[in-house]
Amino acid sequence: MKKRYTFTGCQQETITEKNIASFTKRILLLFFIFFTCQFSYAQFSCTGFNTTNISYTGAIQTFTVPAGVSELRISLTGASGGQASAATNLAGGGATVYAYVSVVPGDVFRVLMGQKGTNGTYEAGGGGSSAVYKNGVLIMVAGAGGGVDNTGDGGNGLAAINGGDGANDADAGSTGGCVSSVDNGKGGIGGNGGNHGEFAANCPHGGGGGGGLNSAGQGNGNLNAGQPGGRGNINGAAGGMGSLDDAVGINGGWGWSGGGGADDRESGGGAGYSGGGGGPESKNPGGGGSFVAAIGTNGITASGKSSGTGTTTGYNGSGIVCSPSLITLPVILESFTAEKTVEGALLKWAVSGEINIAYYEVQKSTDGVHFSTITVIAASGNSSTPLHYSFTDVALVNTSKVFYRLKMTDADARATYSATRYLDIIQENASLTTYPNPVKERISIVLPQSWKEGNNLILFVNATGQVVMKKTTTSLQSDFKVDMLSSGVYLIKVINSKTNQQLSAKFIK
Repeated sequence: MKKRYTFTGCQQETITEKNIASFTKRILLLFFIFFTCQFSYAQFSCTGFNTTNISYTGAIQTFTVPAGVSELRISLTGASGGQASAATNLAGGGATVYAYVSVVPGDVFRVLMGQKGTNGTYEAGGGGSSAVYKNGVLIMVAGAGGGVDNTGDGGNGLAAINGGDGANDADAGSTGGCVSSVDNGKGGIGGNGGNHGEFAANCPHGGGGGGGLNSAGQGNGNLNAGQPGGRGNINGAAGGMGSLDDAVGINGGWGWSGGGGADDRESGGGAGYSGGGGGPESKNPGGGGSFVAAIGTNGITASGKSSGTGTTTGYNGSGIVCSPSLITLPVILESFTAEKTVEGALLKWAVSGEINIAYYEVQKSTDGVHFSTITVIAASGNSSTPLHYSFTDVALVNTSKVFYRLKMTDADARATYSATRYLDIIQENASLTTYPNPVKERISIVLPQSWKEGNNLILFVNATGQVVMKKTTTSLQSDFKVDMLSSGVYLIKVINSKTNQQLSAKFIK
């Protein structure tokens, strides 16, 4: 009888005793296949470069290439799935991708690190993917791992573009369980999100699929199933919510694309360029797929990808950037507000993290064009935790209209500016203020102080009377992106729910 030996690597190789007579030759062939797979891409190295670590912050991190830098080396790892305290199984680990990228000073990189899926008792959420944009173009995605299921391990993030199936993929845990649709736990294809776990009437629940490039995680939308993770987004995407069944709050992780949420004993799939499928009970979740732009595009000169490995502790996404000069990730400004009080103009701002930040300048103007610094406030310098700052401007004598902005400067004397905030100091009658006018990309709306309480419905109306945009807000100052509107004259109409007052103003696009 002829014996057959099968090795699985970058391709499947079948060997017979007729072709290989000795055990030694078989071992040598195994090593050959192994090293052929391992060295199909160059190994990542930062030798001779300065290294900056990138950690998960829950927000976008942006940096600009400084002078004297012509190459960056970037490595990313997607987040793992969450842990299940009542199970001894392993959550899926995030995949790792890397690229060597040619750059010029002034190139802007946008980095999003994935968040680990939420832990549960018998189930867990899928992790969020990590990603990098160069000058607004997506160049790297590291797929995330699926959460622990009560019956087996979560699927690992995959080096392949497509995410793993929740039921059948080799990296998706065990098979079996209740009979359901042919798409049971199916992973995303061609950049779509993964599917929910179960569709059949006798198995109505399932973990949410992880999000992908072209869509959020797919699923039947059953409220008793973990919900899908969000579609890949340059601003980041939320993980899927935990179900309204026994696993409320077992959510998928935030990231470039979001991890799937969990249901009772049924875990969420990992996010990625293509999301992993959700996990029905006994059919565990898949991991998300990874992506690196082709060599020769967007300055990439070398790249590589590897699948994740299971983990016992779980982790958020991470990365490193290597450069001849040290790269600093600047302050992440979450909010900046101006409010009139009895003491003066109260300015408040919040940041989600600081790296190498030296100080903040509060700048003031009476025309919105020419600004001067009225105070300098020292920054904490380096912090990965949220921080809050405030300053009250009491010098408002003989001032009617006043504009404020922040100038944020790092230790290398590089500065960025916040959006401008406006206050009408003297005027007390209810009126609506908009600026700039005419507008190209973004318009700011300032409501009267008497409208501080209650909801405000803001409508944008074109010349034919059609409402082209609307929003409800409690804020007295709001910014709106209007670059998508066609040229013309528009009416802004605002209705306050507390006073039932209506105000309007026109602007030119």
